[in-house]
Amino acid sequence: MIGQDRKQWGTTPWTYERVPQRGGQVEAAQVAIIGGGFTGASTAYHLAKRGISAAIFEASRIGEGASGRTGGLVLEGTAAGPLEQADSCVPELDRLVKAEAIDCGLRLPGCWEIEHGAGHNQRLLPWQDAGQPIHIANTVSGGVVEPARLLIGLLRAAIGLGATLHENTPVRRIVTTPQPAIEFGRQVVYPEYIVVAANAWLSELLPLEHVNVHSSLTFACATQPLDAATLQAIGLAEGIPFYTTDLPYLWGRTMDDGRVVFGAGLVFGSPQELEASDVNRGSPRAALAQLEDRVRGLHPGLRKVEFSASWGGPIAFTEDAVPLLGRLPDRPTVIVAGAYAGHGVALSVHAGRLAARAIVEGAELPRWGALDRRPPRRRRRWRR
Repeated sequence: MIGQDRKQWGTTPWTYERVPQRGGQVEAAQVAIIGGGFTGASTAYHLAKRGISAAIFEASRIGEGASGRTGGLVLEGTAAGPLEQADSCVPELDRLVKAEAIDCGLRLPGCWEIEHGAGHNQRLLPWQDAGQPIHIANTVSGGVVEPARLLIGLLRAAIGLGATLHENTPVRRIVTTPQPAIEFGRQVVYPEYIVVAANAWLSELLPLEHVNVHSSLTFACATQPLDAATLQAIGLAEGIPFYTTDLPYLWGRTMDDGRVVFGAGLVFGSPQELEASDVNRGSPRAALAQLEDRVRGLHPGLRKVEFSASWGGPIAFTEDAVPLLGRLPDRPTVIVAGAYAGHGVALSVHAGRLAARAIVEGAELPRWGALDRRPPRRRRRWRR
């Protein structure tokens, strides 16, 4: 069942603080938000700033989903590239963090796009990956953040403005007709709007008939703290995060204490299968072992490195890597957001703002996020 304890996904290196709870009757909330990650927290925050009451329902504990298990890379745009209304997510996140004084280690030095091969007059990293050198192909907008502290800060800001948070409250069912409603425990509530921000669990909660969402676990590991000389030797002394634009995929970032986080690998499955996955056995264990071996093979300075944390976290994709951010067809008071395909930190906070604006102002959501993605019907040929 969605909402079970997820210790079997491993332990992240992020530090969590308890979120102060604010009581309140969920029946009185104008908007019900399913999912307490970045999208849900941002939606509640931006609604509360406009005087709209919102209740967040989180199936597990805060941070046990995608937002708390990300590596904390802050990237611009979407996994499919910059799109309309999704091309300034990074500076928007920076402004929000500063406005609310959220202490989350946000740094924006840019992000390296790296590729296998020697490149042409491009800077080489001192690595060998899959028998190939690695070069820096480009530096794009972005940086890093400690995701747990960002999430807690967003939730605290939202709750301080009047939103309510309900942890360990899995929503059993979302009813869309004749009147939108959510069922949890033995209760049924009828909010004016529902925002479904459940990412990899979207297909479990809603009948998404015209879009395919693929759910999986992705994996990461954090080294033990490395000294300055080792960071210099492996080419990461500048503290700039990176991700490959080709395959085999690899991403990473340094932490303030000298640890380096590396991530790669996917194990696909249904939401129920992912809930049952255990990083200590089966395919998840194999994926993590492969990642750790790969890291040790990048550079002699990493050959004997030990890992302080290894974990998995949920991620979701659509067929074309374009995320979902739209109204449920035939039910415009239900908004769905998710499937960020690894670009979810800045984008999901931005998506929450757009969802809140759509509710308060009736603003149009971006066309690329629509849930009705049926291929166009073929035109019938005229036969002579």
